[in-house]
Amino acid sequence: MRPLDNLRQSLFCIRKQALAWALLKLGGDYVVTVYVTLILKGYKTFAQVPANLQPAVKSELEALGLGTDGKPLFEGEAVS
Repeated sequence: MRPLDNLRQSLFCIRKQALAWALLKLGGDYVVTVYVTLILKGYKTFAQVPANLQPAVKSELEALGLGTDGKPLFEGEAVS
């Protein structure tokens, strides 16, 4: 492995640790936003959201006019 590869790998680990720290320190609203984004991008499903965060994530999705699958709700459609 080249020295530059080692540096890149180290920087990636530092960024992961910084993100984990920020999520723990900033908590609540920021974590909800992260899960909403992950659902919208298709990286996570609503079922994969921790149970204690599901109500807040669902509320945020509904505020955006989206269902728990991240897809737009149609007018008059009941919220799932």
